[in-house]
Amino acid sequence: MSRKAHARRGLALLLSLALALSLAACGQSAVEESSLSAEESASAVSSADVPAEAEPETDPADTSAAGDISAQFAEESSAEPEPESLEPDPDTAYEYTLCFAGDVNLAEGQYTTAALDSYGLSGCVSETLRGYMTAADIMCLNNEFTYSSRGTPLEGKTYTYRASPSRVSALEELGVDVAVLSNNHIYDYGEEALLDTLDTLDSAGIARIGAGKDLEEASAIYYAQLENCTVAYIAASRVEWSAQTKPATSDSPGTFYTAYDTELLYQRVGEAKEQADFVVVYMHWGIEGTADLEEYQTEVGDALVDAGADLVIGDHPHQLQVVRYYNCVPIFYSLGNYWFSRKEEYTMLVNVTLAGDKNGVREVSCQIVPAYQQASATVTWLESADSQRAMYDYLAGLPGSNISIDDAGVVTVKGQ
Repeated sequence: MSRKAHARRGLALLLSLALALSLAACGQSAVEESSLSAEESASAVSSADVPAEAEPETDPADTSAAGDISAQFAEESSAEPEPESLEPDPDTAYEYTLCFAGDVNLAEGQYTTAALDSYGLSGCVSETLRGYMTAADIMCLNNEFTYSSRGTPLEGKTYTYRASPSRVSALEELGVDVAVLSNNHIYDYGEEALLDTLDTLDSAGIARIGAGKDLEEASAIYYAQLENCTVAYIAASRVEWSAQTKPATSDSPGTFYTAYDTELLYQRVGEAKEQADFVVVYMHWGIEGTADLEEYQTEVGDALVDAGADLVIGDHPHQLQVVRYYNCVPIFYSLGNYWFSRKEEYTMLVNVTLAGDKNGVREVSCQIVPAYQQASATVTWLESADSQRAMYDYLAGLPGSNISIDDAGVVTVKGQ
């Protein structure tokens, strides 16, 4: 399917106004809020290239201006017919699943790689987890190492990760479609190893986001084209203030580094929103080893939603962090280690189901797939109801959470 045109988005805005009146659960709906009238929506269909005008600023203390606007709005509302509710189109109805995992490390000499060589993939990632990963329409995780036999370790860096290019077969077997490279280990062995990593993933047919041959490529949006639905993926890094992991520039390789300037990141999100039905942003941020959020995580997370993100996924702390909804959009601040070390800790997959039709996404549902990283450097599904409930309660109880998780792992806004 080709990318969504503005004409279709105009129709979707009209649809969303009607749907918003009937959808009460914030966490269950991804319908965009719209202030367009029926006449304006019709105009949007025929004026695809005309950008929306910014709202004029008003002084909060100027009550006369507020009264004028309210009166004008009331007059326009009474004069316009209510938009007709559009029924779902059964011929183009869809339901797709997006699956996400956190940090994965298969570098040579690591515990995970030793476990892989000893037990095989089936002995390292439990069957249930592999089932979710391979069944997803799009599977995405953080690839926190390089694929290369070249390069030298960065001087002064404590941990440097490099894997044989043949290790990419593990990602293929796990059903990985999108590899996130915007992390602080993708440049561990310098430019040669980074370029080899790009080539290795390309050869395996795995899309990559967050690093590239230059800034244009590192910040590029990946559009996953599904029938009647387009999902956009963007990845960026906000760690290492000293920038040991080299930022990409206009003429040199590196990561999409946003520690000092987020303007391009928000611009990319806005671009993706214009072209896609659903926008995912994967951020490498926060402080390692803590569940506490940095102030900038909440600021940037909220700003990403304001820019057009429909889902924000985070990693880097190497442990789970809070899940929070902002303006009806879920932000998973850290998915933690998925298959990274032998530290015993909770981890998870996030399964996101998109339901809709040719007019856009109508419903979004997020499900936690509970898991545990073990001392054997393997990851297993939490099978018993009691262990699942304990994990859900832990996650929902983290400071700043505004979610509830039911016994099936489905996430909703608390109180909804």
